[in-house]
Amino acid sequence: MGLSAAAVSTITSELIGNGVFVKAADEPMAENVRGRPPVNLQFKPDYARVAAASLRMNVVDAVVADFTGCILAREQFPCLTRSLSGDEVIAQCAMAIDTVVARAPGPPPSAIGLAVQGIIDPNVGRQVWSPILSIRDTDLVSPLADRFGIPIVMENDAAATALAAAQLMPELRQGLVGVLMVGHGVGMGLLVDGGPFPGTRGASSEIGHVRRQPAGAQCRCGQRGCIEAYLADYALYRDARTIANLSMTSQQQPSEQQMIELVKRAEAGEAHVVNLFREAGVALADAVRVLASVLLPNRIAIAGSALRALHLMRPTFEQGLQEFRIPALEPAKDVVIVQGGTELIVAGMVHLALERVDVSIAVDASV
Repeated sequence: MGLSAAAVSTITSELIGNGVFVKAADEPMAENVRGRPPVNLQFKPDYARVAAASLRMNVVDAVVADFTGCILAREQFPCLTRSLSGDEVIAQCAMAIDTVVARAPGPPPSAIGLAVQGIIDPNVGRQVWSPILSIRDTDLVSPLADRFGIPIVMENDAAATALAAAQLMPELRQGLVGVLMVGHGVGMGLLVDGGPFPGTRGASSEIGHVRRQPAGAQCRCGQRGCIEAYLADYALYRDARTIANLSMTSQQQPSEQQMIELVKRAEAGEAHVVNLFREAGVALADAVRVLASVLLPNRIAIAGSALRALHLMRPTFEQGLQEFRIPALEPAKDVVIVQGGTELIVAGMVHLALERVDVSIAVDASV
């Protein structure tokens, strides 16, 4: 940052005095190092808490975390999201946050992060469009801010996943990086040097609705032939039900247990199910190829609950990447896998909420 050692000591001393930092365990100093020994610091866990919620198809996933980002409690609250009015969506999110915060006794949260699937405008906190909701162009942030009296930050769920991925893998914090989130839907989060791409409408995340086959499979966005219509959980399970005896889903959204059962049937060698995952591997390769061709990112990461079946998709996925030729990029080398499912969404929103708390600390210190 270009600060002198004295300036750093002054700033950190003030933060220690305010309870933001605490001294951590000392490490052995290197030999022949001049000056006073360095002091290791860490965030004070109980300095503040934050909450986060992810609004997905038929569920609100809520967590509360301490100041280090450690999740203290997490709970999922079922609801029929497409049947909710705007006021009911807000009430459901508020109830989920209140409940999970009460699960881990402590001070009230200082900020809340809210992730929503679909196109959102994070600058004004509006939900623009989502395949999981019947409402459109709805302000979700202002009512929640009035309800809790604290800052609310909002992002697309794929962007939140990308932020969490960058915390897990340092190589994703360099230059332009695209993170594909594959699971209940197919989205993309863009990062620049580890931070969210400064878009204004969240539309950069809708790679799942790029058309790969005109007049192809039905996508829940209303189009046909989208990448998501061959790769998302609901699409795979829907197609599997047309050729196999499988249990019903809630509003066409399979549960995690239902998807695990589908994977097991493919692993057992049921040819028609195996073929569905092979086609999904081709669709995943198509998504990577679109991203690589348009943006030429430094890295492409893949995350999400669909990785439960990556071993079934891998042969056709890798074959699709081998057929891709752009001199400046080698997808087979530059593509990385980030382990984790829906927990990455709330982890990313915890990260954003903590950043909002950091801003308030900086503002208070400058006054």
